[in-house]
Amino acid sequence: MAFKLMDLRFFTKRTIIAMLGLAMGTLPMANAYMTAYARSAGFVDSGPGVALSGNSKTGTDSSEYPVDSGISLDAYAYQSTGGVAQGALTVDSTVPEGCVQSTAMEVKDPAVAYEDVYTYDIMVNDINDLQKKYPGKLTVRSIGTSADGRSIYELVLGNEKAATHVLIDAAIHGREYITSNLCMLQLEYLLYFYDTGCFDGKPLKQWFNDVCLHFIPMADPDGVSISQFGIDGVRDEKLKETVRKAYELDTAAGYTSLDLPTYLTRWKANARGVNLNQNFNAMFEFASGKAEGPSFGNYRGPYAASEPETIALTKLYDSRTWWAVINYHAQGQVLYWDIENNKMREHSRDLSNQLSLITGYPKAVAGGGGGFKEYVQLCGRPAASVTIEVGQGTCPLPGSQLPLIWAQNKFVPLYTMKWAYDKFVVKGDR
Repeated sequence: MAFKLMDLRFFTKRTIIAMLGLAMGTLPMANAYMTAYARSAGFVDSGPGVALSGNSKTGTDSSEYPVDSGISLDAYAYQSTGGVAQGALTVDSTVPEGCVQSTAMEVKDPAVAYEDVYTYDIMVNDINDLQKKYPGKLTVRSIGTSADGRSIYELVLGNEKAATHVLIDAAIHGREYITSNLCMLQLEYLLYFYDTGCFDGKPLKQWFNDVCLHFIPMADPDGVSISQFGIDGVRDEKLKETVRKAYELDTAAGYTSLDLPTYLTRWKANARGVNLNQNFNAMFEFASGKAEGPSFGNYRGPYAASEPETIALTKLYDSRTWWAVINYHAQGQVLYWDIENNKMREHSRDLSNQLSLITGYPKAVAGGGGGFKEYVQLCGRPAASVTIEVGQGTCPLPGSQLPLIWAQNKFVPLYTMKWAYDKFVVKGDR
């Protein structure tokens, strides 16, 4: 694979081995799964809002999640594995006639660059440039408007009439904007090789007839702007006062001892001081943000789905059936895949196994509530979902980490869409 020698010093042994395996198509075959999909005899539709058993924890995954009050909706599809999804995807290394082995190549003269600070305005310009550079291949729409008046963009690649839809979202926390840059790099890579590339022995053009990828590269554009520009990143005067009030409240509560400019660089919330990833209607009462008013990251909001950004994502998710949802966060280089009463536990576990091999990141489980991943796994039409934490250190992460993050995550969209297509269309698990 064509990576600069200087970048290799950042790679873990596991990452290099995984990347070589992906390029050569040598990853081991997953166990066979049942193709039927039905509720198991012991299924309990516990859903959002049930009391936690006290067993939720954060730690290294050991193939077993703490026992809770229900059997997952998808347990029947995995009964041949004893309820434990395992194994890895296998890819066909054949290059079809007329195609190139794009997985070993990079974009030449890209429109999307590695940025030290990836801003909302840069993203908007990149979206416009991609539409011009790759005409007819990218659908762009706004799914809503943030509290401070910025559009929340959905970027769609592929056939919207396809049976398989995959959603990838990023930067739901303002200070984690490096993930927005990553998603835009992933998108351009797929656009660049749309007509000439292949994956798993199949032209990308055919993949995008069978599968539709949706990107939300910046779910919290106001929070991103506050983290990057401080008070000047807020347009509305009343919201500026809300941000200042958050600093006063967080200082008084002992949540911060930083000066105001440094404090604002660590901003996770939206412009109303609400942590969006604790604001969804999914065990909202168990969200860890206990601040009673606006905060840089410790306020879950006055009630579930109180924020325009949360509402926009919820409406998008509820608008169709999804097979997989990837949530990009920073930092930690870890995969979170489960939650108590997860209706799609085995599919989420299975997807996380594949992504662990691809990225080199270990798996972990975590408690809590109110997150978008939790909404996806607990709602009426649940999907497999994994949160991918990229990078190391304190957010906002420096742009110097992006080459390694890109190397670890370049193939995530390809393998996720293959996993979803194979599970739900070819094998008919659902």
